[in-house]
Amino acid sequence: MPKKTEVPPLRIRAVLFEEEGWWVAQCLEYNVATQAKSLEDLRYELERILLGHLVVSAENATEPFQNLPPAPQRFWRMYESAQPIEPPADSSFHAPEGLSGVKAPAVELRAAA
Repeated sequence: MPKKTEVPPLRIRAVLFEEEGWWVAQCLEYNVATQAKSLEDLRYELERILLGHLVVSAENATEPFQNLPPAPQRFWRMYESAQPIEPPADSSFHAPEGLSGVKAPAVELRAAA
């Protein structure tokens, strides 16, 4: 019986910023973004979109985020000058139960001024 290897969780960095009354989260490694009216809702939306990609990839036996290019360079520059954000103590960032092999990504957030 072949040995199952553990795949480490993805590491994804995202910069958070406000734009025209909305909070925006832009991932760097993959050009994935989402928005919400509050920072709390933004964290939920970011979790939802990233885990959605992972679940669909697992169901289709494909590499997560394949064919998605990195974010444009302006977001990388924003991230470099942004302040780190500590994840909430009760972070709900987790993979859905029943999907073996799906691991929530390790997400590093920074907020731009």
